[in-house]
Amino acid sequence: MTQSLPQMAHEHHGRLLHSVDAMPALADGLMTATTEEARASLGATCTFLEGTLLPHMDAAEQTIYPELERMFQNRHSMAPMRREHTEIRRLVAALAEAADKQKTEPLTLGRTLVVRRTVFQLYALLKIHLAEEEAYLRIVERGVATDVADVLAAAMAHPMAGATG
Repeated sequence: MTQSLPQMAHEHHGRLLHSVDAMPALADGLMTATTEEARASLGATCTFLEGTLLPHMDAAEQTIYPELERMFQNRHSMAPMRREHTEIRRLVAALAEAADKQKTEPLTLGRTLVVRRTVFQLYALLKIHLAEEEAYLRIVERGVATDVADVLAAAMAHPMAGATG
């Protein structure tokens, strides 16, 4: 049975937020973590970001955002959200680079502070962005025919299929 667009969105965002909400503890823990603990925490976070969050963003850009632009009759109406996606991708890449370095070198205090700053920036941006996305999804759900909402929900469902939370 296919979920409705709001059901799917709420479930997906709940899964995403579960991992996003753990990010401040990761950042704080880096100050006292052993090299192995830091490696494991950063690796798990990067796996979530690259394997779950980024595919979710791609799906939103390909399905939900075009529909919102059609509804708003302006192809640039989603530009702020797309810019946030660009910044999220930049921060994810920076974190992945730090995690790769961590595989061969221990985190120095300077690098630890840079990684913490990146994690906190990403956390803050994701909390705001996901809340905005929820609001936009309610607009789409109320403004499209049921069959269109079902198609959008099915398109968004795929990237989260293997996510855990």
